[in-house]
Amino acid sequence: MNAENKNHLSLIIWIIALIAIGGIIGSLTKPEISTWYSALNRSNLTPPNYVFPVAWTILYGIIGTCGWLIWRSQAFPKLRIIKTLYVAQLILNWSWTPLFFHYHLTGLSLVVLGLMDILVATIIWLAYKKMRAASLLMIPYLSWILFASYLNFYIWRYN
Repeated sequence: MNAENKNHLSLIIWIIALIAIGGIIGSLTKPEISTWYSALNRSNLTPPNYVFPVAWTILYGIIGTCGWLIWRSQAFPKLRIIKTLYVAQLILNWSWTPLFFHYHLTGLSLVVLGLMDILVATIIWLAYKKMRAASLLMIPYLSWILFASYLNFYIWRYN
């Protein structure tokens, strides 16, 4: 297998891994969606439930692509910080679902989202000059988690 094929294969692995992990974590929410979540006061801007798995599949594909771009980037002074922020936001991302849906900790979930917002915005800012594609690809993710922060805030505030 030549180097180009190995690169494509590693990209596919990053994308599939992130989508799979996100899908597994997301599947754990199913029992809570029709019970606890459906009984909550939610914003009028809350999308229908079917939008979330579609949006997150796309976003995890983007997040996987960004991780691949970050890890194959040539060394530069802020790369280690960007990698650390990427891993930290991913851990926070994966922790949000059980905190919100399983433990019903809407306030702590909101804090987690706020931290994610800051970390992802920082990645975008730090990566822009050296890894413009990764930086720009993170913008839809940041937009979605900012919206999720609003939705989480609404639930925390009105329930």
